[in-house]
Amino acid sequence: MGFLMTVLYILLFLVCLSVLIVIHELGHLTAAKIFKVYCLEFSVGMGPLLWKHKRKGGETQFSLRAIPFGGYVSMYGEGVELPEGVEVDASRSLHGIKKWKQAIILVAGVTMNAVLALVVFFIGNIACEQHSFTYINEVSVVDDSIIANAGIQSHDYLSLASDEIWNDVDEFGNINSCMLMEVGTVTFNDDSTKDARVALVPNRSFKNPVYSYVLYGCNDDENHTVIQTVKYVDNIKSLSINLKTKDKENKENHFDHPVVINFEDGKMPDCGLRINVEDYRYSFGEAIGQSFKDFGRSATAVVDGLGSLVTGKVGVDKMSGIVGIGFEAKTILDELGVATFIYLWGLISVNLAIFNLLPFPGLDGWQLLVLIIEGITHKKIPDKAKNIVSFIGLIILLGFMAFILFKDIWVYIFQGFLVGIL
Repeated sequence: MGFLMTVLYILLFLVCLSVLIVIHELGHLTAAKIFKVYCLEFSVGMGPLLWKHKRKGGETQFSLRAIPFGGYVSMYGEGVELPEGVEVDASRSLHGIKKWKQAIILVAGVTMNAVLALVVFFIGNIACEQHSFTYINEVSVVDDSIIANAGIQSHDYLSLASDEIWNDVDEFGNINSCMLMEVGTVTFNDDSTKDARVALVPNRSFKNPVYSYVLYGCNDDENHTVIQTVKYVDNIKSLSINLKTKDKENKENHFDHPVVINFEDGKMPDCGLRINVEDYRYSFGEAIGQSFKDFGRSATAVVDGLGSLVTGKVGVDKMSGIVGIGFEAKTILDELGVATFIYLWGLISVNLAIFNLLPFPGLDGWQLLVLIIEGITHKKIPDKAKNIVSFIGLIILLGFMAFILFKDIWVYIFQGFLVGIL
């Protein structure tokens, strides 16, 4: 079953990636057809040809190629030769139309990616239950766990020392909140003890619609500030606390649940306690508004990321390509749920749109820059010069992509394999 799920996920990933590519290239193709530019081929993927189709009397061959990363629309006037026996008027070449029409064709791909991102965000917002990141005092309990054996059951309400929940979670799900509990006792390896106010703090991953929590130790000062994670303190032997629950009908009735958590090599095991969040659904109008907010937030994140890369604040080692995105997407789907998985693909579509607008040889932004320069100077840049620069830029781009690919393979595949066998 695990192998089958892996295969299904790989297929899902390739389908999602292909949709982004197809939509981008369809933007170029549609705009070119509107302006009657002769298009020789519409290809999904790169490399060896797997399948092709050309309708009778049609102009454009539709192709599927072996490498499912990328695609292109081959237009008359881009340095490609017409098929033998085919004659097309120069007015139907890419450079035979007005420059403003050429510009629309060039930006049509990224425009379609931007539109697709908005559609994806809207689907995620309207179809999926949203996490408010507001915690409610209701628990879920893992069967046969430490907490379950202490008598606490799912849907019980905890009786908190402060009778309140601190909620402090940013829009990306980074969690900084806790639920204040009773004072407990930490026992160290030398059998010495120390009182510690215990708070419940969520870890980074969660499963829809329940968040996982770990216990933290914090001091018992006036502000109840969390000072130390007991999960990662090597010299702790055990943690004892008397958890209390409220009666669902009569909240004045409290029940004691003594809990002892024995640490394993200084690390705290999962105690089995999960605390629910308040979920909700967007209305149609709210989903539209939120989708535009998601788009703006994603675009800002992409631009900031590119800026950090250019300024050296973030190294190339922090970047990921197709392999890295694939592994991270699977983790998001497994741990953060469908809504976040859908949001990720909207973010990737925004990323493709902005990245393709960069004025780097081989990208749409480069061709747009050349077009603008020629329009301002009223002089055509020699095709030989453009071809040389484009070829060098493409080699650099492909080399960079290959470097990222091999880095991801090493980090996500080989290192994981080595860790598994050592």
